[in-house]
Amino acid sequence: MSRHPLGLAALLVALPALAADPEPDGRPFVGVTFQKNKVLAVAADGKVEWEFDAPACLDAWKLPNGNVLVASRAKGVLEVTPEKKVVWSFKPDGETYTCQRLPNGRTLVGDNRNARLVEVDEKGKVVREVKLQTKAKEHGMIRTARWLPGDRYLVSQREDNVVREYDAAGTVVWEHKVTAPMSAVRLPTGNTLIAGYFGGVVEVAADGKEVWKFTMKELPAGAKGQPYGVQRLPNGNTVFAADGAVYEVTPDKKLVWSRSGPALAGLFGVHVTGVPGDATKGEVLR
Repeated sequence: MSRHPLGLAALLVALPALAADPEPDGRPFVGVTFQKNKVLAVAADGKVEWEFDAPACLDAWKLPNGNVLVASRAKGVLEVTPEKKVVWSFKPDGETYTCQRLPNGRTLVGDNRNARLVEVDEKGKVVREVKLQTKAKEHGMIRTARWLPGDRYLVSQREDNVVREYDAAGTVVWEHKVTAPMSAVRLPTGNTLIAGYFGGVVEVAADGKEVWKFTMKELPAGAKGQPYGVQRLPNGNTVFAADGAVYEVTPDKKLVWSRSGPALAGLFGVHVTGVPGDATKGEVLR
């Protein structure tokens, strides 16, 4: 279709930049370590400032109130305070890997078992359901989903090998086929930024034309893994996570900074905090 989304205090190891860098040598971020079952808040210098146990977690946000919203396959979606108190939760029947707090106060949750997205209110009641088109089994169905203005939803459907945009009625209004997409965000330009197990990050226009791509092979020797979480910063740089490391690269593919180390083992999702923008669009976090 062509139509138009503290307990750990070890310092983490930073890989060297490839070129002169006008940017900081690190940024604060929230990350989720699927293999170590932790959601982490990491400072710009790589110090882990906060952590919370969340088994098989793949998506997390720092909310404007300072709490963290996290999706855990075992526990569902949780809102956690800095004091590690759970103040809101919702558990779908089966697996879930994605969440997002919406402008209207509802929370978007991926319900893999029932192949649907649900919007849940502050009392835990499902107030909207969007059924998805899929041939995937529960585990391989939804990876990340992002609400878009106009009540559209951008969904990375891993096993279906496609990123689709749905309207509130569940109609597909845009799609892009790509191998095992793990996350996708709609940029202010209307383009879509996608990370996945095709070995890189790609930006595509509304007509499906590829306008930018970065692959793991373009990183320094020793970098490995498959990209999962991805974010476009206001300066045009792209941040992504790949199996235990975080990278920021410029539009001309220069590596600005990276973080890795034992505390980040199994890191899949990442969201840089402290930059201006609209968190509800999956672009950047405050």
